[in-house]
Amino acid sequence: MSKEELIEFEGTVVELLPNATFRVKLENDHEIIAHTAGKMRK
Repeated sequence: MSKEELIEFEGTVVELLPNATFRVKLENDHEIIAHTAGKMRK
């Protein structure tokens, strides 16, 4: 996926899950499961 195809959202981490995974509540009140990757993981 190239950088032009990325979608970015603002959100708040509401729960820490195992394996560097997080439950995140987005500004539009949707909740997603997210994980760190690339430079953020280091």
